[in-house]
Amino acid sequence: MIKVFGYLKRKPGLSPQEFAEYYETNHVPLVLSKAFMPTVYKRNYLQRGDAFNVEGDEIAFDCMTELVFADRDDMSAWMSSLGVDEIANDEANFIDRAATRAYVVDEHTSAG
Repeated sequence: MIKVFGYLKRKPGLSPQEFAEYYETNHVPLVLSKAFMPTVYKRNYLQRGDAFNVEGDEIAFDCMTELVFADRDDMSAWMSSLGVDEIANDEANFIDRAATRAYVVDEHTSAG
């Protein structure tokens, strides 16, 4: 299993709500029309203004995207299928692409 966390920042001029709405109603359907559905494809939107977010406005992302693939070959195939201009052009509508970060992570779970 390969898990990737992507940290995305909204394009200047978009509200958090506009960013999330565009991502969910435009970008996700476009991505899934070009690539297979990963084992997990979640978008977790930062709740700006929540007292628990101690960094406040300094938090450098608006959405953490979680992707899980069966293996590195699946991840590479998925990434390759997204290398089309249509995806990049769409991302330019709502994402600050220069601020995008992505990391492969190693998950450990505690049983309760």
